[in-house]
Amino acid sequence: MECPLFLGYPIYLVMIMFEFFSSPLILRALLALVISSIMTAVIGTFTVLRGLSTMGAAIAHASLAGAVLGVIIGIEPVLGAFLLSIVFALATAYVGEEGGGRMDILLGVSFGFSTSIAILFISMLSAYTVAAWSFLIGDVLGVTEGELAILFAFTIASICLVIVFYKEFKFITFDEEGAEAMGLRVRFIHYFMILLIAVATVVALRVVGSILTVVMLVAPAAAAYEFSHSLERMIILSVLIAVISSLSGFFISIRANVATSAVIGVITSITFLLSLLLSTKRRKCACRLVSPVKLVREKQTAFKKHVPRRSQTTLEKKT
Repeated sequence: MECPLFLGYPIYLVMIMFEFFSSPLILRALLALVISSIMTAVIGTFTVLRGLSTMGAAIAHASLAGAVLGVIIGIEPVLGAFLLSIVFALATAYVGEEGGGRMDILLGVSFGFSTSIAILFISMLSAYTVAAWSFLIGDVLGVTEGELAILFAFTIASICLVIVFYKEFKFITFDEEGAEAMGLRVRFIHYFMILLIAVATVVALRVVGSILTVVMLVAPAAAAYEFSHSLERMIILSVLIAVISSLSGFFISIRANVATSAVIGVITSITFLLSLLLSTKRRKCACRLVSPVKLVREKQTAFKKHVPRRSQTTLEKKT
């Protein structure tokens, strides 16, 4: 007895999907996307609130240089990216603090310097251009089991540290002067936060590449900010936006046979632009700006409720 056509097609789709998700290549890619999305979303929240987005971009290019250097000297590229990005991030933060110059100028110069170093190392690769290209634009399907284990370890360790120092991070993010007056080690927490930004960029480097790492670090958190009135809500929304954008970008890129990192970057950027248009915060601010007469009338009504009727009659006669 043959299976009816209307039953055969759904069964065929289920078999195709089962075969698709049972592939170790696809499973590693999906795990890498989820891990990197969670990591960048959590750390990106503090990056956006503290205005360190440019720092994240500079660290991303430094991590690219570290990955290429790792290929040159024969070590794991992710470890090379981790070491060089940490050195670069801490050195930049120290020079910016001790030098007394403008931080935006320092970050601009650091961005150019890290990019130049990355290009210099790439030019030294004659037989490893494919490896360098994968770290430049990302190659989520090329993530190995060893790299996935390293990314997972980095993410778990970083999330645990954020949980341990969550109160300090929150206090310093919203009131740095008050935190310093309370005796918190503001300088240590600041350097520690920059260290976590470096780790987040390394985690995203293998998945979306150095070019789009800053998008993953900033855009989901910035979009979540438009609909959040608490830090906890912002972190949760940022994680949801990052994971959904990454997974949807992955499936669309597989279907359209285009670069996964590019589709993820487009979806994440569009999500941020839509958040600006639909922001509840901006809508409330706009209402307050365009209706001052309504606010005055509300104040007059509230005033009349607390004034005796005789006094109201006297005021009306005088006016």
